[in-house]
Amino acid sequence: MTDSNSKTIIHEIFHPKSIAVVGARSDETMEGDGWVARLMDFGYPGKIYPINLKASEILGLKAYPSVREIPGPVDLVIFNVPFRISDKIMADCAAKGVKAAHLYTAGFSETGKSEGIRLQNEVQRIAKEAGVRVIGPNCMGLYYPKGGLTFGRLLSKRPGTVAFVSQSGASAASLVAQGNERGIFFSKVVSYGNAIDLDSTDFIEYLVTDPDTKIIASYVEGVKDGRRYFDVIRECTRKKPFVAIKAGVTEGGTRAAASHTAVLSGRGEIWDSFFKQAGVIRVENLEELLDVIMAFVYLRRPRGRRVGIVGRGGGLGVMATDMCEKVGLKVPQFQSETQNKLEQLIPDAGTSAKNPVEPDSALTSWGTFYEEGLKAIDVDPNIDVILTHLALDVYGGIVKNMQAALDEAIDVLIKLSKQLTKPLVIVLYAGGHIETISAAIKEQNRCLEAGLPVYPSVSSAVKAISRFMNYHEFLDRIS
Repeated sequence: MTDSNSKTIIHEIFHPKSIAVVGARSDETMEGDGWVARLMDFGYPGKIYPINLKASEILGLKAYPSVREIPGPVDLVIFNVPFRISDKIMADCAAKGVKAAHLYTAGFSETGKSEGIRLQNEVQRIAKEAGVRVIGPNCMGLYYPKGGLTFGRLLSKRPGTVAFVSQSGASAASLVAQGNERGIFFSKVVSYGNAIDLDSTDFIEYLVTDPDTKIIASYVEGVKDGRRYFDVIRECTRKKPFVAIKAGVTEGGTRAAASHTAVLSGRGEIWDSFFKQAGVIRVENLEELLDVIMAFVYLRRPRGRRVGIVGRGGGLGVMATDMCEKVGLKVPQFQSETQNKLEQLIPDAGTSAKNPVEPDSALTSWGTFYEEGLKAIDVDPNIDVILTHLALDVYGGIVKNMQAALDEAIDVLIKLSKQLTKPLVIVLYAGGHIETISAAIKEQNRCLEAGLPVYPSVSSAVKAISRFMNYHEFLDRIS
C-alpha cells in the first residue's frame, strides 16, 4: 500500500459508516461494558451489527451469525473472540469485502508461542491478500469522541486537540483517563498493538494533516521501517509538537517489549540522537507526557526562560530555584523597582521580596498580595514567566477557613491571568490530607476552566516549561 492509501484508509477507519462486533455477548446490557453497549452509549452514529452464533437480537439490534450474513456493507469489524478462531473470522471479513479490522484479541506472536505466531501470520496473510487493513492484534483500538468511537465507557465524550498513538493499550486508556481529569481532551487516540499492518508511522503521518489535531503524543516500543518513521517524524515536528515515550531501551526493557508486542525496540542512544535532531520532546513516563501536553494546551509561549517564583517557604523557594536551573530555566534577580514594590507589600520577618518571593505565611493574605505583587513582577523586564506554588499540605488541619481563603486566592489568580502580559503557571501541591486533596482538585478545575495551566509539583511544572521552550526554540532554529 502507498502512503496516500494508508492515509485514506485511516481516515475511513476513524469515520466508519458501519461496525460489526464479532463476539458480541448475548447478555450485554447498557449498564455493562461490552463493545456494542460502548458504541451505543458513546453516540456512534453509524450502523452496528452484533455478531453472535446463538442470539437473534442484542440490545435491540438484529444479531447475525457471521460477518458474511450482514446484508449491507461493513467498514470496520471488531474482533472480540478467542485468538484460535481469528483466522476464520478474518476469512469472513475477506469474503465480505470489509475495509478494516480491529483485532482486540490477544494471544498471538507477543506470547512467543508457536501457535500464536502461526495464527498471526495466517491472519496477516488473509488480510493482505483481500486488502483488509488491520489495527492490532492485541490492542484497544480507537478513541474518537467527535465520531462516537471509544474503548472505554467512562472516557470523556468531549473532543480536544491532542492525539495519542500508542503501541500499548493500557497506556492509551490510562493517558486518556488521566488526561480528562487534568483538563486535557483528545482528538483521536489509537492503540495498535502488534502492528501486523498499520503501525505508528501510518497513524502519525495521517495525524500530521488532521485539522482536529494540534499536538501529537506517542508511546512506542519499536517500529518496522525506521527510515520511513524518521522521515514522518521530521515532517511532523516542523508542523506540530511531537511528544514521545520510547520504551524498551534498557536490556530488560527490550526483553519486555519483545514479549509485549513482539517488536525489536532498538538501541537507546540511536533513538536519543534522532529525537534531538528531529525536535521530538522525549519524556520518561505518562505523567511527564501529560505535564508537557498541559503546557502546549494551556500555556502561552514565554518570551524567554527567566522565571519569577512566588510561594510560601524559603526552603521550598531555594529548591524551586535549583529545579529551574537544572532544567535550563533561569531565576534572575528582580530589578530594584520591582523589589522595592514587593518590600512594600510584604512584612520583613520570615519573608522575602527577592526572587524567589516568599509572601506572608498567612493564607488569608495571599489574595491581597497577588493583586499587586504579581503585577509588579509582570512588568519586570528580567522575568518571562511567573510560577506561583501553593503547598496546601502546610495548611491541612491548621487553617480553619482554608477553603475560603484558597478560593479567594485563586479568584485573584484567575482574574490576573487575563491582565498579566506574561504567562502564569500554578502549582497546587496537595500532600496527603483528604481536605487538601479535595481543595486542590476543586481549585485545579477552576483554573483549568479559566485556561490556566496547573501542576501537582514545582518539579513537574518546570520540566514541562523547559521542554515547551525547547520545542519552540527548535522551530526558531529551523525557520
